[in-house]
Amino acid sequence: MSDQRKIIFLHLPKTGGTTLVNMLHQKYGLQQSQIISGDKDSQLREALDKSIPFLHGHFSYQLIELLSEHNYFSATLLRDPVERVISRYVHLQHSDEPRLKEERDSYANFEDYLRSNYAQNWQCQMLVGRPHSKADSKIAYQGALQNLHSFDWVGVAENLNEGLLDLSLKLGFKNVYYPYLNRRKSEKLWQTIYKKHAAEIADLNTVDQQLYEAAKKIYLKNRSIPTSALLKMKFKEIFGPSQPKLKV
Repeated sequence: MSDQRKIIFLHLPKTGGTTLVNMLHQKYGLQQSQIISGDKDSQLREALDKSIPFLHGHFSYQLIELLSEHNYFSATLLRDPVERVISRYVHLQHSDEPRLKEERDSYANFEDYLRSNYAQNWQCQMLVGRPHSKADSKIAYQGALQNLHSFDWVGVAENLNEGLLDLSLKLGFKNVYYPYLNRRKSEKLWQTIYKKHAAEIADLNTVDQQLYEAAKKIYLKNRSIPTSALLKMKFKEIFGPSQPKLKV
């Protein structure tokens, strides 16, 4: 695996990142992949020492900054903040993971969850490199935006299919297959929360909304997908996942 094919993915929770990770696992294999849990630079340095080509996890921009001399292709994925906040809460309600169950039990109700850092400009917190800190200022936004522009690839959840194709082409893959993972667990709960709280969530995530709009512009500016590949992708969407891998 050449240096040009090494990739690190900053996985912001509930943005479609699990589907992206699964696609890259198809290419790199589990033995050549490593999860980085949180901002633990010891894990990162260990992976670098082993020359692991695919690194991913829920960490902040702090770790991206440590890779300046290691020639990794950096990628991240953002989502509409109202949708992301609701999806994370719904995910908590159905998760069996001990850490998430503990967090879920710490909230009395959805309104209590909304007071947490996870529900207030979390994407900005992670991109500015200061998780669990307030990220509602102009300075925080400018720092996160500057960091966002430093990534080699920025995707958005609303264009996930097309974005994964674009990323695959940029990494030199000859085909792409990506089963969707972590699908919405409860449509009824999601819609109920959205109808009741969407405006309130939007007010709490104005910085994340600005970042998301910026991410869409970055993605569209840097997107480079041949028309023929787009047509093949549309064919795959129409006829479903039973079709063979999409040749690009």
